[in-house]
Amino acid sequence: MAAGDNGTPRVTFLAPEGHDEEVIPKKLGRLTVKYNRKELQRRIKLEEWIDAQIQELYQSQEERRDEDAEPEIDIDDLLHLTVEEQRSRLQEILQECTRPTEEFTMELLQRLKGLRKIEELQHK
Repeated sequence: MAAGDNGTPRVTFLAPEGHDEEVIPKKLGRLTVKYNRKELQRRIKLEEWIDAQIQELYQSQEERRDEDAEPEIDIDDLLHLTVEEQRSRLQEILQECTRPTEEFTMELLQRLKGLRKIEELQHK
């Protein structure tokens, strides 16, 4: 250990003998997963639509002032279910809503029909 100009200790590392050549750092590979952009865009639009509809359904409820209290709908969970299971799951999620939810449920079920599960979106 050597002392620096201002008297504080510093550590200096020496290269091992026989390795005078400059070490070239390895180029890191990309670890991104590529998805079908069009399908992801459809999914994002659907999620935005769901958020807007949920806010509209719960906007007048005084007990729902906290945004965290709004129900959360997981698209992938719904896609693993049959249509009837999807319908009953949505009714379960929206049971505390005082406004009619049937129109929202029917529209969401219709929009889910053409959507694929996230694990199916990866390019092969």
